[in-house]
Amino acid sequence: METATACPTSTATILACQKIARSFKENIYELSRIRKDWDPEYATSLNVWINDTIEKYYEENLDSVYDKKYRDWHEVMVAGLQSLKVLRAALKVDFKNDKSFLKEVFKKLGYSDYFSDAKNGDHLSLYKLLSTFIKNLDEETKQKIIHKGVPETLFNKIFETAQQIEDFKCCFEALESENELNTYAQKEVAEIYETIQDICRIAVAYFQFDPIKRDEFNFYKVMVNL
Repeated sequence: METATACPTSTATILACQKIARSFKENIYELSRIRKDWDPEYATSLNVWINDTIEKYYEENLDSVYDKKYRDWHEVMVAGLQSLKVLRAALKVDFKNDKSFLKEVFKKLGYSDYFSDAKNGDHLSLYKLLSTFIKNLDEETKQKIIHKGVPETLFNKIFETAQQIEDFKCCFEALESENELNTYAQKEVAEIYETIQDICRIAVAYFQFDPIKRDEFNFYKVMVNL
Protein backbone atom coordinates (compact mmCIF):
# COMPACT_ATOMS: atom_id res chain seq x y z
CA MET A 1 0.00 0.00 0.00
CA GLU A 2 1.30 3.43 -0.92
CA THR A 3 1.82 5.76 2.01
CA ALA A 4 1.03 9.42 1.38
CA THR A 5 3.45 10.79 3.93
CA ALA A 6 4.82 9.91 7.34
CA CYS A 7 3.99 13.39 8.58
CA PRO A 8 1.32 13.26 11.31
CA THR A 9 -0.26 16.51 10.14
CA SER A 10 -1.23 14.87 6.85
CA THR A 11 -2.90 11.98 8.63
CA ALA A 12 -4.62 14.36 11.03
CA THR A 13 -5.85 16.43 8.09
CA ILE A 14 -7.53 13.53 6.31
CA LEU A 15 -9.07 12.24 9.56
CA ALA A 16 -10.45 15.70 10.34
CA CYS A 17 -11.89 15.86 6.82
CA GLN A 18 -13.52 12.48 7.37
CA LYS A 19 -15.10 13.61 10.64
CA ILE A 20 -16.42 16.85 9.13
CA ALA A 21 -17.78 14.99 6.09
CA ARG A 22 -19.77 12.78 8.46
CA SER A 23 -21.20 15.84 10.20
CA PHE A 24 -22.01 17.29 6.79
CA LYS A 25 -23.96 14.16 5.86
CA GLU A 26 -25.79 14.15 9.20
CA ASN A 27 -26.90 17.75 8.64
CA ILE A 28 -27.41 17.61 4.88
CA TYR A 29 -31.19 18.05 4.90
CA GLU A 30 -30.82 21.36 6.72
CA LEU A 31 -27.73 22.47 4.82
CA SER A 32 -29.27 21.58 1.44
CA ARG A 33 -31.45 24.67 1.82
CA ILE A 34 -28.47 27.02 1.40
CA ARG A 35 -26.60 25.43 -1.54
CA LYS A 36 -28.05 24.04 -4.77
CA ASP A 37 -25.38 21.38 -5.12
CA TRP A 38 -25.62 20.18 -1.51
CA ASP A 39 -27.92 17.16 -1.40
CA PRO A 40 -27.82 13.65 0.14
CA GLU A 41 -26.20 12.19 -2.96
CA TYR A 42 -23.36 14.71 -2.84
CA ALA A 43 -22.86 14.18 0.91
CA THR A 44 -22.67 10.43 0.40
CA SER A 45 -20.23 10.69 -2.50
CA LEU A 46 -18.00 13.02 -0.44
CA ASN A 47 -17.84 10.49 2.39
CA VAL A 48 -17.09 7.65 -0.02
CA TRP A 49 -14.29 9.67 -1.64
CA ILE A 50 -12.64 10.40 1.70
CA ASN A 51 -13.06 6.88 3.06
CA ASP A 52 -11.59 5.38 -0.11
CA THR A 53 -8.61 7.76 0.09
CA ILE A 54 -7.93 6.76 3.69
CA GLU A 55 -8.19 3.08 2.83
CA LYS A 56 -5.82 3.44 -0.14
CA TYR A 57 -3.15 5.66 1.36
CA TYR A 58 -3.49 6.21 5.09
CA GLU A 59 -4.62 3.02 6.75
CA GLU A 60 -1.11 2.15 7.94
CA ASN A 61 -0.60 5.62 9.43
CA LEU A 62 -3.83 6.12 11.37
CA ASP A 63 -2.11 5.54 14.69
CA SER A 64 0.27 8.44 14.03
CA VAL A 65 -2.23 10.96 15.44
CA TYR A 66 -1.72 9.33 18.81
CA ASP A 67 2.06 9.46 18.82
CA LYS A 68 4.23 12.04 20.55
CA LYS A 69 5.10 13.97 17.39
CA TYR A 70 1.46 14.67 16.63
CA ARG A 71 0.78 15.72 20.23
CA ASP A 72 3.78 18.05 20.11
CA TRP A 73 2.45 19.57 16.87
CA HIS A 74 -1.01 19.87 18.42
CA GLU A 75 0.38 21.84 21.37
CA VAL A 76 2.37 24.12 19.07
CA MET A 77 -0.73 24.94 17.01
CA VAL A 78 -2.86 25.67 20.07
CA ALA A 79 -0.18 27.87 21.63
CA GLY A 80 0.42 29.75 18.39
CA LEU A 81 -3.22 30.55 17.77
CA GLN A 82 -3.78 31.60 21.37
CA SER A 83 -0.82 34.00 21.37
CA LEU A 84 -1.82 35.52 18.05
CA LYS A 85 -5.38 36.04 19.28
CA VAL A 86 -4.21 37.72 22.50
CA LEU A 87 -1.89 40.07 20.61
CA ARG A 88 -4.61 40.99 18.12
CA ALA A 89 -7.04 41.81 20.93
CA ALA A 90 -4.40 43.91 22.71
CA LEU A 91 -3.61 45.83 19.52
CA LYS A 92 -7.27 46.65 18.98
CA VAL A 93 -7.47 48.04 22.52
CA ASP A 94 -4.15 49.87 22.65
CA PHE A 95 -4.43 51.46 19.22
CA LYS A 96 -8.18 52.00 19.00
CA ASN A 97 -7.53 55.69 18.39
CA ASP A 98 -4.91 55.04 15.72
CA LYS A 99 -6.83 53.21 13.01
CA SER A 100 -4.19 53.82 10.37
CA PHE A 101 -1.52 52.05 12.44
CA LEU A 102 -3.88 49.17 13.18
CA LYS A 103 -4.62 48.70 9.49
CA GLU A 104 -0.94 48.90 8.62
CA VAL A 105 0.26 46.47 11.29
CA PHE A 106 -2.51 43.93 10.63
CA LYS A 107 -1.59 43.92 6.95
CA LYS A 108 2.15 43.78 7.61
CA LEU A 109 1.97 40.92 10.12
CA GLY A 110 -0.44 38.76 8.10
CA TYR A 111 -3.59 39.20 10.17
CA SER A 112 -5.52 40.80 7.29
CA ASP A 113 -4.84 37.91 4.93
CA TYR A 114 -4.81 34.87 7.19
CA PHE A 115 -6.32 35.44 10.64
CA SER A 116 -9.97 34.93 9.73
CA ASP A 117 -9.37 31.50 8.20
CA ALA A 118 -6.79 30.58 10.85
CA LYS A 119 -9.17 31.15 13.77
CA ASN A 120 -11.87 29.19 11.94
CA GLY A 121 -9.73 26.11 11.65
CA ASP A 122 -7.55 26.46 8.57
CA HIS A 123 -4.18 25.31 9.89
CA LEU A 124 -2.47 26.17 6.60
CA SER A 125 -3.56 29.79 7.13
CA LEU A 126 -2.25 29.64 10.69
CA TYR A 127 1.10 28.47 9.39
CA LYS A 128 1.16 31.31 6.82
CA LEU A 129 0.17 33.83 9.50
CA LEU A 130 3.01 32.75 11.77
CA SER A 131 5.50 32.80 8.90
CA THR A 132 4.40 36.26 7.74
CA PHE A 133 4.44 37.60 11.30
CA ILE A 134 8.03 36.53 11.89
CA LYS A 135 9.22 37.68 8.48
CA ASN A 136 7.69 41.16 8.63
CA LEU A 137 7.85 42.22 12.29
CA ASP A 138 10.46 44.97 12.51
CA GLU A 139 11.99 46.28 15.73
CA GLU A 140 10.38 49.72 15.47
CA THR A 141 6.88 48.26 15.22
CA LYS A 142 7.58 45.80 18.01
CA GLN A 143 8.82 48.51 20.38
CA LYS A 144 5.84 50.74 19.60
CA ILE A 145 3.50 47.91 20.59
CA ILE A 146 5.48 47.04 23.72
CA HIS A 147 5.47 50.70 24.77
CA LYS A 148 1.67 50.54 24.91
CA GLY A 149 1.71 47.65 27.37
CA VAL A 150 2.11 44.35 25.52
CA PRO A 151 4.83 42.30 27.26
CA GLU A 152 7.80 41.19 25.20
CA THR A 153 7.21 37.66 26.45
CA LEU A 154 4.13 37.47 24.19
CA PHE A 155 6.30 38.15 21.15
CA ASN A 156 8.77 35.55 22.42
CA LYS A 157 6.00 32.96 22.56
CA ILE A 158 4.96 33.69 18.97
CA PHE A 159 8.56 33.48 17.76
CA GLU A 160 9.08 30.21 19.63
CA THR A 161 5.94 28.74 18.09
CA ALA A 162 7.00 29.82 14.61
CA GLN A 163 10.39 28.14 15.07
CA GLN A 164 8.82 24.93 16.36
CA ILE A 165 6.31 24.74 13.55
CA GLU A 166 9.11 24.75 10.97
CA ASP A 167 9.60 21.07 11.84
CA PHE A 168 6.31 20.47 10.01
CA LYS A 169 6.94 22.85 7.10
CA CYS A 170 6.85 20.12 4.47
CA CYS A 171 3.39 19.05 5.59
CA PHE A 172 1.91 22.50 5.19
CA GLU A 173 3.62 23.07 1.86
CA ALA A 174 2.14 19.82 0.58
CA LEU A 175 -1.33 21.27 1.11
CA GLU A 176 -0.51 24.69 -0.33
CA SER A 177 -0.24 23.93 -4.04
CA GLU A 178 -1.00 20.93 -6.20
CA ASN A 179 2.01 21.88 -8.34
CA GLU A 180 4.27 21.16 -5.39
CA LEU A 181 2.78 17.79 -4.55
CA ASN A 182 4.96 14.84 -5.46
CA THR A 183 2.53 11.93 -5.08
CA TYR A 184 -1.00 11.25 -6.22
CA ALA A 185 -2.03 10.68 -2.62
CA GLN A 186 -0.86 14.14 -1.57
CA LYS A 187 -2.69 15.72 -4.49
CA GLU A 188 -5.87 13.89 -3.55
CA VAL A 189 -5.76 14.92 0.11
CA ALA A 190 -5.12 18.53 -0.96
CA GLU A 191 -8.27 18.43 -3.10
CA ILE A 192 -10.27 16.92 -0.25
CA TYR A 193 -8.91 19.49 2.18
CA GLU A 194 -9.94 22.35 -0.11
CA THR A 195 -13.43 20.89 -0.57
CA ILE A 196 -13.94 20.47 3.18
CA GLN A 197 -12.60 23.96 3.88
CA ASP A 198 -15.18 25.44 1.50
CA ILE A 199 -17.94 23.51 3.25
CA CYS A 200 -16.67 24.66 6.64
CA ARG A 201 -16.69 28.34 5.68
CA ILE A 202 -20.35 28.23 4.70
CA ALA A 203 -21.50 25.86 7.46
CA VAL A 204 -19.77 27.87 10.22
CA ALA A 205 -21.55 30.99 9.00
CA TYR A 206 -24.88 29.17 8.83
CA PHE A 207 -24.54 27.71 12.33
CA GLN A 208 -23.25 30.97 13.81
CA PHE A 209 -25.79 30.88 16.64
CA ASP A 210 -25.58 27.14 17.25
CA PRO A 211 -22.15 26.65 18.92
CA ILE A 212 -22.38 22.86 19.07
CA LYS A 213 -23.04 22.42 15.37
CA ARG A 214 -20.73 25.29 14.47
CA ASP A 215 -17.81 23.52 16.18
CA GLU A 216 -18.50 20.41 14.11
CA PHE A 217 -17.37 22.46 11.10
CA ASN A 218 -14.49 24.29 12.74
CA PHE A 219 -11.58 22.48 11.11
CA TYR A 220 -9.06 23.47 13.74
CA LYS A 221 -11.23 22.33 16.66
CA VAL A 222 -12.11 19.08 14.95
CA MET A 223 -8.49 18.27 14.16
CA VAL A 224 -6.98 19.09 17.54
CA ASN A 225 -9.67 16.99 19.23
CA LEU A 226 -9.10 13.84 17.17
